[in-house]
Amino acid sequence: MDSPSESYFSVATRHEAAAVAHVTNRGFPPCRIEREESGVSILVFPPLPEVEMAGLAQALPVHLSTKIGIVGGPPLR
Repeated sequence: MDSPSESYFSVATRHEAAAVAHVTNRGFPPCRIEREESGVSILVFPPLPEVEMAGLAQALPVHLSTKIGIVGGPPLR
């Protein structure tokens, strides 16, 4: 079985603070934020065991997402 890897969630930079507050209030603070020149902020979450991934998925502010769906790999550059 593969070890857990980081999870990524993209939001418009103007929504970054709201997205961070949303997930942090639900117990899933990002471990770092990567910002792109295109105006996208990528919230990076630490590797989580499979049993906790459902909680992270439910905590994500999908209404602020710059993507449709959830991407499980590194962001495309």
